Amino acid sequence: MDKDCVGWGWWQARIALLLALPILLTGMYGTNYVFLAARTPHRCHIPECEDNTTLTGPVTQEAWSPSWSAWALPPNSECHRHPTLVGVCSEDGFDNTTFLDCEEFVYQHHTSIMAEFSLACQEWKRTLVGTVHNVGMLVSLPIMGYVSDRYGRRAALVTCGVGAGVVGLIKSFVNSYHLYLASEFFETVLGASVYPAAFVLMIEWLGVEHRILASLLLGIPLSLGAASLALLDYLTAYWRTWARFAYPPSFLLLLYPWVLPESVRWLVAGGKVKEAARVIKQAARANNVSLPEGTLDKMLSKDQVTDKVLNIVEEESIFRAFIKYSALRRRLLVCFAWWLCAVFVFYGLAVRSHALAGSAHANYALLAAAELPALILNTLLLDRAGRRPLLTAAFLLTAVALIAIPCLPDREYYNP
Repeated sequence: MDKDCVGWGWWQARIALLLALPILLTGMYGTNYVFLAARTPHRCHIPECEDNTTLTGPVTQEAWSPSWSAWALPPNSECHRHPTLVGVCSEDGFDNTTFLDCEEFVYQHHTSIMAEFSLACQEWKRTLVGTVHNVGMLVSLPIMGYVSDRYGRRAALVTCGVGAGVVGLIKSFVNSYHLYLASEFFETVLGASVYPAAFVLMIEWLGVEHRILASLLLGIPLSLGAASLALLDYLTAYWRTWARFAYPPSFLLLLYPWVLPESVRWLVAGGKVKEAARVIKQAARANNVSLPEGTLDKMLSKDQVTDKVLNIVEEESIFRAFIKYSALRRRLLVCFAWWLCAVFVFYGLAVRSHALAGSAHANYALLAAAELPALILNTLLLDRAGRRPLLTAAFLLTAVALIAIPCLPDREYYNP
């Protein structure tokens, strides 16, 4: 596309603002299991000492840590109790030398699915939610990549964003663990491709030379969305309420076919030249650019030829090149390893934010907000310092920080 219609201008600023909403929602939904499937403190229900009211709702501090727990419950054990000898709640009425598995549980609070679906002492079930979420991402990317190329960036963005909102809202009404897992999977299959579709659309309007700017423009709402996850969970204090507030805004994306312009590159590649011409004229007017007579026809003709050539090259040689060129294989494998490491560390820190001292919500919000200065540094330094030195420095600093954590006294960073 002509250089006067790509780059930064009012048209691109409008697109960036429109893309901010789906990206912010993606940041909010992307790790929702950190709070929705959070670990909830629990203990055995002791029918000899308490009634059934502690099974059904939040408990007071007195009911959570009663005096009789000293002889009825083993210390530091959430899954066992001492057997009763005489069927009464007294210090000499329990055998503190033996242990029984809990039959029912009392939860300190009922904010997450752990209490809702009785997942106490089944840690694998709770953590499986995050695993299913990430498997959904793995399934999503190739499918929605095809949808984006076949039906357009905007269509993929709207379909994925609205679909994730619909499934997420349905998730708030499920009444079983297995239905929750299924809805988590399908929500992620749809929602995980919102960011890639938005990024490609932004790049195709800015131009490849502005990739770093696109990363900044979309990274800011992504970080703010992740921080909003913690804020909304703090305000709602219940996973169903969170979902019923978080997912409906995605229905605003139903308006995007009328307000968000499609990628001209995709339109031309798909033979929709008249629509591409109309969009280019709109972009030129918005950016106060005059297109000389004949420029539009030359631009579209050039783009059409370029896209056809690129499509042929991609279809015929991308896998062949991977097999043929050792340098390409080496670079891709190194990038795979770096990405795996970065994702493992980032999501690991996100999941473990509940274990850090202080408020889990504040910890997670700070973790998400830490991306903002990183995005700014990335924008300022990436072209100046180069990719490899900046990546190496980032990984080394991260490694030093993570290695230093276990050296700190427990009380300073870890909840007892």
